[in-house]
Amino acid sequence: MGWDAPLHLQAEAARERDEPGVFWAAHQAGLPYCQIERLANLGALPSSGFQVACFPLPIVGARGAPARGVASVP
Repeated sequence: MGWDAPLHLQAEAARERDEPGVFWAAHQAGLPYCQIERLANLGALPSSGFQVACFPLPIVGARGAPARGVASVP
């Protein structure tokens, strides 16, 4: 979870202020962390006892990328 409002609300606020706006401020904060979002089928995992690995696409010059999240359940 982040502090950004949904995009349509961010755009509406920027139009109301007649400013270009800063969209996705949480992504631009420069914090030293890794963010993983929009994972699917988490309900299929047990409550504990599994490991997760993420394999991002190697996009040259990018600061982020889509990734394949893989859970290993013994």
